[in-house]
Amino acid sequence: GACALALAAVRRLRRYRRYEVAGASMTPALRPGDWVIVDASAYREAPPRRGEIALARDPRDPSRTLVKRVAAVERGGAARLLGDRPEASTDSRTLGAFPPSLLLGRVRWRYWPPPAGAVR
Repeated sequence: GACALALAAVRRLRRYRRYEVAGASMTPALRPGDWVIVDASAYREAPPRRGEIALARDPRDPSRTLVKRVAAVERGGAARLLGDRPEASTDSRTLGAFPPSLLLGRVRWRYWPPPAGAVR
């Protein structure tokens, strides 16, 4: 009953995480200081798809995260992740494909700051 409902709500809340974009590699889609909601379960349920924006661990420093666009998915589920601005991005061009174990989730929404001209 109520206990199962509460557990389902907690699981749903854990599914979505918020992250702040730090670098300029994804401009103009995402800018430094933008906040996004990441679906942390997305790649447990299905492989990444070309065009999605993914959050991944930096293979050089696991304490860092990278936000990049999925350019291709290789056999075994490894993803080639590229920044939208190549000159400002460290991505699969230098790091190679990201194995599924480094994919932390799919960026679903940018929620902050509000779009210019938004009603407040």
